[in-house]
Amino acid sequence: MKNIIPTQKEGNQLDCFESVEFSNTHIANQAFIKAAYNLLSINDWHKVAEVPAAVFQLVDSDGSSLERPLQLHDYIRIDIPGPGLPRTKGYDWVNVVNLESKNMNEYKILSISLKPCPDPTQPDNKDTAHFFEGIATSTLILEQRTNSLLFQYAGRNEIPNTENHKIIDNIRNFIVGAGAAIGASYPQWKALIKGFANQVKDVD
Repeated sequence: MKNIIPTQKEGNQLDCFESVEFSNTHIANQAFIKAAYNLLSINDWHKVAEVPAAVFQLVDSDGSSLERPLQLHDYIRIDIPGPGLPRTKGYDWVNVVNLESKNMNEYKILSISLKPCPDPTQPDNKDTAHFFEGIATSTLILEQRTNSLLFQYAGRNEIPNTENHKIIDNIRNFIVGAGAAIGASYPQWKALIKGFANQVKDVD
């Protein structure tokens, strides 16, 4: 875990956990396959969360939608509840900076890490298009330990992004980022992690 989750240095950190127990390893193996598919299906995350939540869309560097599992270096366009970022038509952006998978018999792990990034459709604007600074990370982890599946979200170094060229962007990011820092984003990620767990409880 220590190698997957970036070190917390400054700002806020957020952690959410869920687990599911199965009667045997075979069922847990099948559940892991399903859960891994769900984790990589970014465009369906808002459905998995089962509550009003941010909408995530996998896109290429031109902003065109991608209908496939997530890959390393992909971009994700996010439409969060509440005020959107003015200069990016209301969207926040993250980039997939890490994608790891390990399979060691009865122990398996799949993780993805996301970082705020500039809007790839605006190559001349290098401002981070997110309410958190570029140092922030969001890591989602799926683990299988014998008969158990463990789900985790780890947010690290969450600092409101107020260093943009446009004051209106800074105001919006301060409001949204400060709200997230005091817990407003917890229900979003908790609902998603719980949704991933609920999706595999009926596997047999």
